Amino acid sequence: MTAAISDFLASGDTDERPARGSVATSDAATSAALPGGWVVVPARAAARAGWNAALEALPDGSPFQSDEWGAYRENLGGRSLRYAVPAAGGGFRAMCLLQLRRFPDRTGIACCIGGPVGDVSAWSDLPAAILRSQNLSRLYVRFRCDRPREAADVVFLRRHGWQPPAVDTGLCLSLALDLSTGPEALLAGLDRRWRRNLRHAQEAGLTVARVKNPDAGEVRALFAEMEGRKHLPSLFSQARLAALFRHAGPRLSFLECRDGAGRLVAVRGAATVGDRACDYLAASSPEGRRLCASYLLLWEQLARCRRAGVVHYDLGGIDPWKNPGGHQFKRQTGAREVEYLGEWDFATSPALRATANWLIGKRHWLPHLPHLPHLPRLGSPLGSSRG
Repeated sequence: MTAAISDFLASGDTDERPARGSVATSDAATSAALPGGWVVVPARAAARAGWNAALEALPDGSPFQSDEWGAYRENLGGRSLRYAVPAAGGGFRAMCLLQLRRFPDRTGIACCIGGPVGDVSAWSDLPAAILRSQNLSRLYVRFRCDRPREAADVVFLRRHGWQPPAVDTGLCLSLALDLSTGPEALLAGLDRRWRRNLRHAQEAGLTVARVKNPDAGEVRALFAEMEGRKHLPSLFSQARLAALFRHAGPRLSFLECRDGAGRLVAVRGAATVGDRACDYLAASSPEGRRLCASYLLLWEQLARCRRAGVVHYDLGGIDPWKNPGGHQFKRQTGAREVEYLGEWDFATSPALRATANWLIGKRHWLPHLPHLPHLPRLGSPLGSSRG
């Protein structure tokens, strides 16, 4: 799959006037009787801390729905909004962190990565809640949900106006590892070629370290070399990497691999929340490839995440046809294939839906055109459907 949902161009209206009828009620939530029981969770520190705790309590909580990821996305463009449906016994039964861009004539375009999460039956009223809370008359919403695909969920979404997008941005397939089985079982599940390459890297004098404040320029140089070698579009600018490390750092397990001379030869980063983690970015130099550094980095990442309490590790999506090498590398870990609910969209009119999908389909050249929104792209720099 292609690059991750990227930012909107600054052509959108960033007007952040409160919705008509909305009132601040507490640090937990604010809104006046939104459809379906949805509330808007304010961007205050206490509420944001509670957001992550509630997200971790849901079985399908995604790292890309965390508060820190919302701050990172907001830095790229668009306003991050947090919607939730309170549960009777406390906490939330449904949650959605999305990015919204406002345009003239009270039109909004929103995207949600990794969600919504929780009770699917609440999602039918989410567009109406956004329209009312943001004082919009027209709305296009697209989400990419990281929960396993179930026929009942598909039927429910279709019945309530959601559709698979006319222009999708990648497959909703991934590979996942169960880290609760222990290192011995993980090692036994590796393909013999994967184990051989891992041993080669372990004997090559490489060092792996988790870095909390990486040098964005050094990491960008590694990506630039890889992009040129593989004829890839730019996956991360230096500014975007700096924003990622600054805002999403607490939710990012970022590892660097260096050779005996101290040169950076590979990096790997995984987004985490609670007992779940997902591969988000990876790059290696020609020397790193020769030394099989990617094998050592992923093995170390799995070990570190397991020690931190991660049970479910998503390898960041697969595309067996467009990226067969990446698919083989992940499949040989012994991971099981997972099909996610994936991408769905909703629009208040067929014309708006068609226009938004057309713009998303032209996303590779739209940034060069003035006055048009740089609409979201789903997928990740790992060739996945993530972040």
